[in-house]
Order: sequence, then structure tokens, then C-alpha cells
Amino acid sequence: MSFREKSAWITLVTVLLCFGAYFGAIVTGRVSGEGFPAMHLLLACVAVLVVLQIALNAIAAATTPRDGRAPADERETLIQYRARSLGFYVLMGFSLTLFLPVHFGHSAIQIANFALLGVVLTTLAVAGAEIVMFRRGV
Repeated sequence: MSFREKSAWITLVTVLLCFGAYFGAIVTGRVSGEGFPAMHLLLACVAVLVVLQIALNAIAAATTPRDGRAPADERETLIQYRARSLGFYVLMGFSLTLFLPVHFGHSAIQIANFALLGVVLTTLAVAGAEIVMFRRGV
């Protein structure tokens, strides 16, 4: 497995864990979507995400030393472009639907959470697309 594929897996798993915990706490009602408890939980989730990403990518680079420092080859660059192109469409589709919560009377904080959900889903779509393309050898 190449370094960039490992990095895509790391992104997929860490984003699912960190933001799964954040959105899970909001959806289940353990934390209201507004106020300082939600903000503190969000900051903690982002901090954990950053630490996990740095640590796990350092480990991945250490286990594949040649691959971790080498520039991306043509295939890897093409995979990244295709995955990010898909992510663009996911983000634009989600952004265009942000007017729906406004019409249902949600607060600005809740709309910001919807926007954050769109960014998280876009990140998951990009990482998932990269993994699929690396596995298929595209």
C-alpha cells in the first residue's frame, strides 16, 4: 500500500471518528447544537483530529520511507484530481441545499453545523474516492 493510499485511509477513519463523535453527540441530544458545550466539543474534536492526523501520517511515512518523501507520480496525481473533482460536486450540491434549514427556522449555529456537515461529507467522499481509485488501479 502506498503512502498516499495510507494517508487517504487515515483521513477517512480519523474524520469518521472525530466528527462522528461530534455529530453523534448533537443528534442524540447529549450536547445541544448551540452554546459553549457544543463549541468546546467541536474544538476538542478538531484538536484530536489534528493530533491523530499528524501522528498517524508520521507513522505511515516511517513505514514507507521511500514513498513518503517521493513526489506524487502521474497516477497518484490523476487520482487526487479526480477525487477532488468529485468532492467539489459533493460540496456544491450540499451548499445548494443549505437554504432548506433557513426555511425551516433553524438558527445560525445550526446552519453552521449543516455547513460543517457538508465539509465533513466532502472530505469523506474525497478520501473514499481516492481509496477506491487506488484499489482499482485507476
